[in-house]
Amino acid sequence: MNRRGFFTGLWGLPLSKLSAWPVRHTQDRNDAKTANTESKPRLEPSRPVVSRRDGQIIENLDIVALSGPAIEVLHRGVTIRNCRIRHTAGPGIQGENAVDLVLQNLEIARVVQIESDVRPRHACNNIDLNHCDNATLRRIRASRGSSNIYIRNSESSRLRYLELYDACGPFPRGQNVQFNGSPRSVLEDFSGENSPLAWTEDNVSVFRSDDCIVRRGLVSYNNSPTGDGIMIEGSFNCLVEDVDAMQQGNGAFAAVPEGDAGNGGCTFRRCRTRATYNGGRDGRAPPSSDGLSFYTLTSENARKHRIIDCHYDALANPDNLIWDSRCVAEGWSLTPQAFTPRKPIRLTFEWR
Repeated sequence: MNRRGFFTGLWGLPLSKLSAWPVRHTQDRNDAKTANTESKPRLEPSRPVVSRRDGQIIENLDIVALSGPAIEVLHRGVTIRNCRIRHTAGPGIQGENAVDLVLQNLEIARVVQIESDVRPRHACNNIDLNHCDNATLRRIRASRGSSNIYIRNSESSRLRYLELYDACGPFPRGQNVQFNGSPRSVLEDFSGENSPLAWTEDNVSVFRSDDCIVRRGLVSYNNSPTGDGIMIEGSFNCLVEDVDAMQQGNGAFAAVPEGDAGNGGCTFRRCRTRATYNGGRDGRAPPSSDGLSFYTLTSENARKHRIIDCHYDALANPDNLIWDSRCVAEGWSLTPQAFTPRKPIRLTFEWR
């Protein structure tokens, strides 16, 4: 099935018809299979939702939002689970001062009427959180947001099991995941897959967010002249571990200062880059770095970065591996090695 074409076709249906996905039944199914199907929650069609109280649970909804947020969260300790969300002219989920927010088992897509319209005029992030400390995001599929997940001013966020597609920008958005002013956050067990429909910047951005961890992930495809696969910008003491970056142009991995925010002491361990490019792509200018793999700079007197047991394969420019290697601790390891990339995340949802 063409996933994007299917979502587009949904907008030709009246709202009353936008209910749960159909369940195919077979004539010879046994009682156990019937009981299993009936135990799954049925999604109820819904218009946009706004939280009403602390600790509220929002669940089992099929939400369509033609404008504004599909779900707006303004309270503490809210849980949103087992929902499908489609939005077009605003964010999918917008959280403001929603401490201890839990998002789990969600499918979120920005849907447009015209398939070629991949660059929204407004910030149409699938998930947009601000001042939402200790947020937990788990088992989320998100596609075609300005950024799929944008978390700002929200320390100690935890993101796990994410299946992400086609971040659409425009600048300064265009990330599958971005932490902004959100120290001590963790992103793990994820894949961010883009295509020519995307309008990317960094696939994953850690912006002015110290002590963050990004691990066990795959980032695939980037058409930005300036974006990187994993960018640590203006952040200290971050860890990137067991991440594969495929089809990157401007850079696979980076750790650099940003404005008056310094950078240093970051570690890249068992990171791999493969199948890079060094020319214009999807109507955008060529990469500005001449096909660089690791972009590493530090602020004055900061600890050097570490590159440990990292590998590369099939690079467009194998002579442009690290800039600036003077900012990397001695004994760094970045060697050629053929490899098969990590498998992307594939989620299934237990609803009907």
